[in-house]
Amino acid sequence: MRHFNKLFFSLLFVVGLLAPAAFARPKEDPHEVLSKSFQQADLWSQGPVKLVAKMNIPKPDGTKVTLQLTDSWAAPDKWRSEWTANGLDQVTVLNNSKLSHVSNPPLTIVQILQFELAIAMLTGGNPAGPYLMPPVDWEKAKIDTTKKKINGVDAKCLGFDHPTKTFCIDAANGHLLSFDSDYTTFEYSDYVTVGNNSYPQTIKVSYAKSPVSDGTLTVTRGDKFADSLFAPPEESTTTDFSSCADVQKNFTAPHLQKLIKAKMPDAAKKAQKYGLVYTLADVDKNGTVQKVSVLGGDPALKDAATDAVQQYKYTPYMRCGQAVQFQKLEVVPFAPPAKMPEEPNLPAR
Repeated sequence: MRHFNKLFFSLLFVVGLLAPAAFARPKEDPHEVLSKSFQQADLWSQGPVKLVAKMNIPKPDGTKVTLQLTDSWAAPDKWRSEWTANGLDQVTVLNNSKLSHVSNPPLTIVQILQFELAIAMLTGGNPAGPYLMPPVDWEKAKIDTTKKKINGVDAKCLGFDHPTKTFCIDAANGHLLSFDSDYTTFEYSDYVTVGNNSYPQTIKVSYAKSPVSDGTLTVTRGDKFADSLFAPPEESTTTDFSSCADVQKNFTAPHLQKLIKAKMPDAAKKAQKYGLVYTLADVDKNGTVQKVSVLGGDPALKDAATDAVQQYKYTPYMRCGQAVQFQKLEVVPFAPPAKMPEEPNLPAR
């Protein structure tokens, strides 16, 4: 009897050790976490969809400039994206693998690019969406996982790439709460459900915790778009931009293959002029930078930033079996050792 009791309690002890391991939930792969979050927010898998965003840009006098974005999306290969405001009309149309673009006045506003990126990052830049920027190359990246509290919510933060891109996702429901990269933060809140998708009604864009812009989103389904809406706008520039109905399954995202560190100009160093320079790189089908436009930053640093980005090299961006041209927003830092760059001089309307 004594031998039986000893054996019985020994078995209980072993079972007690094994039970936590047997019933523990398997650790979820970070790629799966990202994929589920992107799929949940993916408005561009069922059409038609109309997205209207109102973006506010603060001015030095305390007032705000409001711009409106209207995305009319019929299919991955047929959409129209238009920004409007007092004195601004910018239209981009994709139809039949032709990308047409016109802007009046002919300038690029960095806050517009940032806000478009904020919307795109909800799905990792799904190439089926109405975006000019290429998707994030995350599927084969090594992802580091951390935990963080965001407004009292338990978030799982997934970081990768260079510079690091970090997606912080609500661990309970998979909603994207924030995205950080290039000294810029996108914050998402007020989620609502449309069909099988969830999207945030509020987006905030900040630099080093200083507000750059904020906006609201409204989404509707079932709109009937006239074919004339997708005709090339008058005086627009048209280029080839390969697309197809299943582009979200038929693409290879580009990644930065060669990065050149910008050389600090002697004159700027002596004058202690530091900060960020926002640039827009026009990249050809081979991944070579053809043109660099400076969108904001200290004039003393612009030439050095341009020289560096001009030497960047990317892998090709493949869509539907063909390499395409693309644009990339690149932020070039000029910082004293162990200090965060100061806020760049962003153009404001």
